Amino acid sequence: MTTLELYKFIENYNVEFHWNEEDVMMFVNNDNIKYFNSILNSSIFDDGGIHCVMKDGYIAFEMENICDYYDIELKDVFGENKEQ
Repeated sequence: MTTLELYKFIENYNVEFHWNEEDVMMFVNNDNIKYFNSILNSSIFDDGGIHCVMKDGYIAFEMENICDYYDIELKDVFGENKEQ
């Protein structure tokens, strides 16, 4: 996954996200999970997979580790943390 792919995914699918201290929680609608999965490299699921929380209608992802895996800066995709 590239910075541009993640950014386009968020923009095209109106994905909600919120800064949580130094991390970003991204909320992917259940209808968009298949596409999100397709932009991830399958090796990211090695060694235990990706931590997420399934809720009613969406799945929440902590994006810091995912972005680190792809050398993506959180601020390049999600903007600056305005809560600091």
